[in-house]
Amino acid sequence: MSFDEIHNVIRQYETDKIKVSTAYGDGGIDPLWPRLERAAINQTEQGLATFSRYGIWANTVRDNIREAVTLLESGNQGEAMPLLVRAANALSAFSEIQHLLDKEDV
Repeated sequence: MSFDEIHNVIRQYETDKIKVSTAYGDGGIDPLWPRLERAAINQTEQGLATFSRYGIWANTVRDNIREAVTLLESGNQGEAMPLLVRAANALSAFSEIQHLLDKEDV
């Protein structure tokens, strides 16, 4: 992959509208936490599936946000907020895991 290809991917998603990646077919709003755990364990074990597992997990986070947006657009804030909190917490958990693994130099 070239720097130009990376740049093009980033520019494609640098928009004010939600765009859905087709890189990994799996997504949905669950199983959010088990997918993150499997990816992190795979990373810890230096497994070959680490990046694809994180990619599928990222699509799951995205789909939680997409579902929340749909609920917000239909005026259902009460059901949307837990999905947004869940997505934000999942991203925070990912950052914490990466911080722990950086300290271990995995």
